[in-house]
Amino acid sequence: MSPALGRAITAIGWWCLLASLGAEPRPNPILTPQQVIHTVVEVLQHSNSPIPNAGIFTVYQFASPKTRGSIGPYGRFLRLVKSPTFSTLVTGNVTDYGPLSIAGDLAQQAVSFRVKHGELVWFQFILSRQTSEQTQGRCSGCWMVDEVTPMDFKQ
Repeated sequence: MSPALGRAITAIGWWCLLASLGAEPRPNPILTPQQVIHTVVEVLQHSNSPIPNAGIFTVYQFASPKTRGSIGPYGRFLRLVKSPTFSTLVTGNVTDYGPLSIAGDLAQQAVSFRVKHGELVWFQFILSRQTSEQTQGRCSGCWMVDEVTPMDFKQ
C-alpha cells in the first residue's frame, strides 16, 4: 500500500469514527460566519476530545477548498496547527472575539487568546461563503475558513 493511500484510509477512519460518535460539527449553510468561528475556536480549545486531535480534524473540515489546496492533506494541516506559530489556538484560552465584519461573501473576525504567561495573542479569522463550483456541490452556501493568521500586535 502506498503512503498516500495509507494516509487517506487513516483520514477516512478518523472521519467515520468521529461521525459515529456524533462528535464533530460540520459545515452547514445555516451556520453564520460568527457561528463557524466560534465552532472552530471551541473545538480547538478541546482538541483532544473525544479522541486525540479530534478538534483539529473538525477544523480541517471547515477549511475551504482554497485553504486545503494551499496547505495540503490533513497530516500537513495537523503539523501546521501544532507548530509554534499556531499552537496558541490549541493551548491558549480564548479571551475575546473582536467585531465581526461581513462584506458580501467574505467575513473576518479577530480572536484573542491568553497564553500561559498572561500575554494576549490575536488571530484574524477570514471566511468566505462557498459556491457549488468551489466545493463541487458538497458545501454550497457554507461559510468556510480561508485563513487564520497571527496578528502583528500582542498585549
